[in-house]
Amino acid sequence: MGNLTENQQQEATGFFTLIRRHSECILDSSSSNHSVDSKLVGSHDLYCVSYSMEYNSFLTRLAELLHEAGDLATSPSLKKLLHCKADAFLSNDYYVSDIAWMELDSKLDVTIGPYETYEDTLFGYKATFEVFIGVRDDKATAQLKLFGDNLQVLEQNLPMDSAYKSKDVSAAPIRVIHLLYNAGDVKGPQTVAFNLPNDERIVRDRGTSMVMLKNVSEAKFKHILQPIADLLIANDQKELVDFESFFTHTICHECCHGIGPHTVSLPGGQKSTVRKELQELHSALEEAKADIVGLWALKFLISQDILPESLVKSMYVSFLAGCFRSIRFGLKEAHGKGQALQFNCLFEKEAFILHPDHTFSVNFPKIEGAVESLSREILTIQAIGDKVAASSLLARYCEMTQPLKAALQKLENIQVPVDIAPIFPIAMN
Repeated sequence: MGNLTENQQQEATGFFTLIRRHSECILDSSSSNHSVDSKLVGSHDLYCVSYSMEYNSFLTRLAELLHEAGDLATSPSLKKLLHCKADAFLSNDYYVSDIAWMELDSKLDVTIGPYETYEDTLFGYKATFEVFIGVRDDKATAQLKLFGDNLQVLEQNLPMDSAYKSKDVSAAPIRVIHLLYNAGDVKGPQTVAFNLPNDERIVRDRGTSMVMLKNVSEAKFKHILQPIADLLIANDQKELVDFESFFTHTICHECCHGIGPHTVSLPGGQKSTVRKELQELHSALEEAKADIVGLWALKFLISQDILPESLVKSMYVSFLAGCFRSIRFGLKEAHGKGQALQFNCLFEKEAFILHPDHTFSVNFPKIEGAVESLSREILTIQAIGDKVAASSLLARYCEMTQPLKAALQKLENIQVPVDIAPIFPIAMN
């Protein structure tokens, strides 16, 4: 990368390009498209090809359908979104369409395009395509406005050095929807929420938007989290696990993707991003950060009388039960890896207690300090882009310890589902 121009580096590390080798291409009619849009990377063998060219046959048809759908839409913002996304699929420039997505104000909620980078296990740069379609829950959406409105307050009080804090965090729109359909990069853990876009330019200029999938959250709580709590949480804390705490922490998790470090000042004065500096470690650490800082944020909002004091104990115990849910996704998956880091660290700090009957409980006198300590460590690693420290932290705590193994085996024995598998009747017609 050192011998590339700035533009070449941006192409190579961008979300919407692939790196190919001329020597591996078969020079047939299908590869002729690549030569039109290719850009050399480093050597004459490597080159970049845009998604719009690589997947041209698919995206051309998709763009046609989105334009048709946009023409039929009665909501001005939905019409704009569908038309802008259609254009982006062909131009490979998603900036305008992502702004249109952030400004969407429609009963029918649509998220479509290349967004998440979890599948790029090499560097975590390349985005994959996904689609989520849902119906907005207006009442629940209105109730959550307070979270988006308090992002700057949370940023200014984050447990990290003030030098790394942003002074212009934008309020984040939050939309609550009931999912009707999803497809594309949705295998593995079914998401209960997402915070987009990931484009650092938009994050810097406009912030991010959050979408909460309430019916998915309700299904996961009923069929997975509640059975986990019944089996693994100590009797005297079992009743503290509730849906409100689970859902509220999910909201704070997504909020905390939008705050904290995103850009890094390198020793030579150059600017970079946390994603580029941490590379393949970024996804797992970012998920851990959103989780643990989200827990810190809940306590902070309670201390400011923005959330009720009654949430304090239930949020910690619901979080503990949620640890076992996420770790079951496996330690090769970003969410599972990030959750193992948190559980093992908090267990080491005696914030979680294992009892002789193999159940767990929260040690309330120690949990708040342990959460703040881990939050500070992760935020500082991100702020300075310290990949060595990130690797060390993940290596130390991302392991299947004996308490975890025993707990997960108990869940297997009574066949608690690892995840839900939504069936979409709308797709069967």
